[in-house]
Amino acid sequence: MTTWVSRRWAKSVGVLASALALSLGVSLTPVAPAYAADPPVTADKQDYYKFYKLKSIHDQGITGKGVTIAVLDGAVNPNIPELKGANIQDRTPCVKESAPENAAHGTTVAQILVSPEFGVAPDATLYTYTIPLYGDKSNCTLSGWTGEAENDTPLLIEQAINDGADIIAISSNYPDSRNSSMRWAISRAAVTGVPIVASVGNDSKYNPDDELGMWGGVIGVAALEEDGTVADYSNYGDGVTLAAIGEIRGRSSIDGKRYKTSGTSYASPMVAGFLALAWQRFGDGGVSVRQVLQAMVATAWGTNGQWNERTGYGEINPAALLSADPSQYPVESPLLEKGSRFAFHEDDIYDYYYGLANPREVLNDDWYVYRGVDEASALSEGHGYEVHLGTSPLYHYQG
Repeated sequence: MTTWVSRRWAKSVGVLASALALSLGVSLTPVAPAYAADPPVTADKQDYYKFYKLKSIHDQGITGKGVTIAVLDGAVNPNIPELKGANIQDRTPCVKESAPENAAHGTTVAQILVSPEFGVAPDATLYTYTIPLYGDKSNCTLSGWTGEAENDTPLLIEQAINDGADIIAISSNYPDSRNSSMRWAISRAAVTGVPIVASVGNDSKYNPDDELGMWGGVIGVAALEEDGTVADYSNYGDGVTLAAIGEIRGRSSIDGKRYKTSGTSYASPMVAGFLALAWQRFGDGGVSVRQVLQAMVATAWGTNGQWNERTGYGEINPAALLSADPSQYPVESPLLEKGSRFAFHEDDIYDYYYGLANPREVLNDDWYVYRGVDEASALSEGHGYEVHLGTSPLYHYQG
């Protein structure tokens, strides 16, 4: 019989100093022998698999098939037994080498999403993008690439959209709450209907300013214990959208051992996976992503539709979500306004869509055309975007 022991992953001073740290699980401790002698982790070992009735959902053919999830994290090791047979494609546009602990984190997130045995969306396609995190090495000639995550995360969000991802999952800190390139990346995701799901962090803090999950336009996910209570480590505040179980029994890519780990990093891909199931279920039914998001928050457990700072609209309820009729909900995003502390605002979506975003701040976007009147920005070298000065429809709108 295998004994599951928890590990504790804490943010080190070095990770904090790097300005972007993985929202690593709150507990982790090595457990069993290497996987050559250690059998694969199975669904019956996962409390979330039983609690969310995933076997029943998957038996109905709702497995995420046809949906592409992009994960921005440490490098994923697809060769562990728990990921054998999963459709995982590394789309990282640069050569990168993840530090072992960052790779272990990314590999755990991938197991939650697409493990054929216990993944939330086992038949989804997983595109992986390695973020440069503390301790990583990168060599890249991609335009705009700096090797620093606060700059390269929005660039990789744009790359995932370029590559056709349906959902983007991010389980890492983001230290720059005033980054304009992130504003435009989130705006593009909102315009193109690509939800960004992000963790809110593990510091027991109110409204932390270094978590992407707290931004407007992003699904911010808090963590619950396996018994459904709010995890005491989970951050809270204006940016929380939903909560989900944040514990998994998985396999480390560092030493091949099985372990139990927890954190908002693992609650976030739960929600991303359930969103993939919902998009498979409803995506061809004439409803919009915004209506599916409305259904997701409307069917959440535990709050009677009333938002709170700990669990947002409540705990994700996949059975109710998949039984809902998203067409009854308005074509409006429930994610836009989360307070003025962060750079993103609903107006940014309109500025981006109508071509008024500063082209020097928009990174790696294969769609954008500048239509504003700022000649200095428009004609500056390096941004590479098509320019049609003064042609934004907003200039000609007759209200």
